[in-house]
Amino acid sequence: MKPISTRSMVEGALLSAITIILSLFSLYVPVLGLVASLVWPVPIVILGIRHGLRTSILSTAVAGILVAMLEGPTQAFTVVLGFGFIGVTMGWAIGKDYPPLKVMILGGAASLVSKVVLILISLYIMGINPLSEEISAMRESLSLISHMYRSMGMNPETVKSVTESFGKMLDLMALAIPGILVLASVLDAFLNYQVTKVILSRLGQKIRDFTPFWQWRFPAYSVFFFLVGVLLTMLEVYWPRGVLKFIGLNLQVVFYFVFLIEGFSLIAYFMGRYNIAKPLRVLVVFLVFFNPFISQLVIWAGMFDILFNFRRI
Repeated sequence: MKPISTRSMVEGALLSAITIILSLFSLYVPVLGLVASLVWPVPIVILGIRHGLRTSILSTAVAGILVAMLEGPTQAFTVVLGFGFIGVTMGWAIGKDYPPLKVMILGGAASLVSKVVLILISLYIMGINPLSEEISAMRESLSLISHMYRSMGMNPETVKSVTESFGKMLDLMALAIPGILVLASVLDAFLNYQVTKVILSRLGQKIRDFTPFWQWRFPAYSVFFFLVGVLLTMLEVYWPRGVLKFIGLNLQVVFYFVFLIEGFSLIAYFMGRYNIAKPLRVLVVFLVFFNPFISQLVIWAGMFDILFNFRRI
């Protein structure tokens, strides 16, 4: 077995210290803690790229031991399993010079496995379902907000209508948890890849970049899977056991997001082609995120772009 070099040990110690600091931020600092928890795997990814799989695994283990000493074994287990696995996987894949898309698929799969394992451990060992707890907390918040609006003199019928619509949305969210976990895992991998690329470029090391965003196009079978999801939801009427609706809704959630990304890519293409000013580009993005009607138009544009390739037209 090849011995670990002094440089690997020093960098491993420094990056392990950074992971511990990030874990402390994620636990005790409200806003920055969210950012810290999202990029926690980055030091492990960098170690895997620069010094190999063994160094990244050892550093993850050391970071877990130190986090256990500072914050307790539960937090250490969450940190190592929840973030260490994706860091080790992505560091290994980038070190093998895999294409960015393959790295993101492997990293997303590692992130998804970690999330599912943590949920199962919480459910069967601690007896707590963290997902149902979150949804229950949202329902309680909705009840408090509706009570506050009534006390402010708002029309009770309007408050009731809005509360019921949000309650139905929470019911759908409970069914769409698998799809949400898949999307969150993919976003985890993408964010960590991009942050790793920026940091390594500052250190004089380049890794492969994704295809420019305005050239992104998803395969035609994306629309097929979305339509399968719609069909399964409609067939729920004839086989009302919840399974078809569950599968269909999750397919729709995942591919709605795919269409949204495709739609943004289409917008980026045309804004670049016609040299739209940056302030107007920012306004367009703002409207897509905060105007449901426009965001729905972008989703449908993305779906039809997959089928007909408006850029070629």
